[in-house]
Amino acid sequence: MNNNKNLPVLLSIAVLLAACGGSGGGHQSSVDIPTPAPAPVAAAGLTYVDPAPSGWRLVKDASSTQTRVVLNLVGPDGLLARGAGFNLKRGKCAAFGKFEFGAYAVNTHVFELKGTNARFEAYAGTEADPVLFVSAPLKSGDVLSTGIFQKDRSRSAKPVTAPLVQVALDLNTDAAAGCHAGDVIALSVVKARMVPDDIGAMDFQLTHDAIQKAKMVDIAINAGSLTAN
Repeated sequence: MNNNKNLPVLLSIAVLLAACGGSGGGHQSSVDIPTPAPAPVAAAGLTYVDPAPSGWRLVKDASSTQTRVVLNLVGPDGLLARGAGFNLKRGKCAAFGKFEFGAYAVNTHVFELKGTNARFEAYAGTEADPVLFVSAPLKSGDVLSTGIFQKDRSRSAKPVTAPLVQVALDLNTDAAAGCHAGDVIALSVVKARMVPDDIGAMDFQLTHDAIQKAKMVDIAINAGSLTAN
């Protein structure tokens, strides 16, 4: 039998199979198209997680809402003090909130601030024994400076485990801030000081010891984590 007559036909079939990918069914494999990432969702609230329960810290107050976090300043067990002050720095997705009368802080009445009231009117005490309660953003706008001091030696120092003062953070709804759910918002206390208990033991002579006792003491205040949701 002469198979040479079938050779051109066999060659044509081989070429056709090779062009179609061989014997794999003649179908080209499909290309996977990646699923597009979901569009970011605009933030609608704030979530705050307290820091570790020790030392000086800012803890969430029960009066907080979905869009406002009210923070209490509390101190370590066993410590007595006559006041504390701190500078709180916030990220762009948070704004410092105001309370009644447009104040940036609330006196929780642990310290005896005689002569003061919620409107932050001037204290009418003496220059030697000042009392101070003030809270306002610094010029940069991203730092809130708050101080609450009872230096009056006629009043005893107070335990600092109860909330000493309150400040608030609101969600920044400004479109320019571009806040989205899940964004971590930077929050930290960049500077803090306290008036220690033993300032009350000083005499009224300007000795070296008296001057040293009148100075405030640096402290570290821990802030928790703040997230947009």
